[in-house]
Amino acid sequence: MTRFAIQRLAEAVAALIVISFLVFGLAELVPGDIAEQIAGLEVGQAGKGVEQELDEFRERLGLNRPFVVRWGEWLVKAATGDFGTSLITGREIAPDVVAAFPVSLELTIVSLLIALLIGIPLGVYAAAHFGGIADRLRGISLIFLSIPTFVTGVVAVLLASRYFPALYTSQYVRISKDLTANLRAILLPSIVVALAITPMIAQMTRATMVESLQEGYIVTARAVGVHERRIRYVHALKAALGPVVTLVGLLFGSLIGGLIVTEEIFNLPGLGRLVLNAVVRRDFQVAVAGTWVIAAVYVTVNLLVDLLYPVLDPRQRAG
Repeated sequence: MTRFAIQRLAEAVAALIVISFLVFGLAELVPGDIAEQIAGLEVGQAGKGVEQELDEFRERLGLNRPFVVRWGEWLVKAATGDFGTSLITGREIAPDVVAAFPVSLELTIVSLLIALLIGIPLGVYAAAHFGGIADRLRGISLIFLSIPTFVTGVVAVLLASRYFPALYTSQYVRISKDLTANLRAILLPSIVVALAITPMIAQMTRATMVESLQEGYIVTARAVGVHERRIRYVHALKAALGPVVTLVGLLFGSLIGGLIVTEEIFNLPGLGRLVLNAVVRRDFQVAVAGTWVIAAVYVTVNLLVDLLYPVLDPRQRAG
């Protein structure tokens, strides 16, 4: 187990290094000269004087150094939480990332909690009544998978604004300042996101529970008179949770930075919105930092899932 953990940790670190190289490199390939944009100068229209001024500007910002050198320096600093300063605003990037991260984290956690509280019981119930009406009706939930989030988001905002204005506000308030106002801002977008991921959790739970309920030890437990509820929610569900935990880990990593549309619709100042705004104004230092943090969270969560999986499923530990 220790060897496996060390191997997975090494793979995670290597993945983060490769991701940083790719993200940093993609920012370099974007057309245009960042120095011209910052200085507000056009070399083609201003002659040699401006070209010399731009060269001095690039020298001052370090933009004329080799790519590998700049990437290496950035990676070392990023590992300590220093993402440098924005070339557009001149502000430090780390405080903006630190401010945006909890918003996306809260939205992701609340969405997953809602989805788990609904999806797991639905999956268990469908598996316990395999082939019955409840199992057949589960297909209805898949409709939400085909509806884009921006559609359900816009509809939710319109309905809440019209019929339930007291339950929703478009002004995000941090949970440390006002719990009630925070819930009003975060609950509706969390429900919208949960609608999209609940069917996946329910489907995975059902599939693994159907297999788990057919195991020999479950048949034996029924034969000796163990209560059916205990069989489902203690013995069978524990064995079936491994793949569900893996799915939740993947969903967590994808949601933490993949909620750009939701954050825009509901006016949430999260990581996805931070990266989107940075790309729009060509502030690639901020975009690179935000993207790398999202990737770091994704890799870290999947590392934890890999380490937790053998704990939930002893068969994996034995293997």
